Amino acid sequence: MATIFKDGDFVEETWVRADSETGTAVQGDALVPMTVFLVDPDAFLARDGKTAVIIEAGDDVELIENYLDRLALVAVDFPSFSDGRGFSAARILREQIGYKGDIRAIGKYILDQVPLARRCGVSTFEISKPEVLKALKAGEWPEVTKYLQPVGTVDEIPEGTRPWARRSHRDLAVAAE
Repeated sequence: MATIFKDGDFVEETWVRADSETGTAVQGDALVPMTVFLVDPDAFLARDGKTAVIIEAGDDVELIENYLDRLALVAVDFPSFSDGRGFSAARILREQIGYKGDIRAIGKYILDQVPLARRCGVSTFEISKPEVLKALKAGEWPEVTKYLQPVGTVDEIPEGTRPWARRSHRDLAVAAE
């Protein structure tokens, strides 16, 4: 059972992780690494239960483009809080491929990365770190209001004269008194 954070609420979901040994024999809803899924995608999609693909760091997201409309969700792995490839995978899915479904962050991200992942297109979070769960349940949200990289998934305001600088609509200028 995994705790999922979605739109400010928490839900419990049960997904079974498939691997090269279990293959399509996995029972129930299956999270399948992309490399395993691509060996026989039709067999995974034909089995009972939902199928979701895990994009691991370094995977070419575009290889699953033809299957996206048949997947329950796409899980993007963050193998370490210092590994930003999960952000790139989410942006490719949303901005280049136009994926409208659920992109789920899994792995070892930290609380400070949650709003940044949302900017990149992540819609749900599988929470494996107790400190992240505790902070989100307490209502903590480390909002970042100024950005140095524009994204195509969020409406932002240009900041100053630099074409790459952006600020959130939440960052309203306060007049000096």
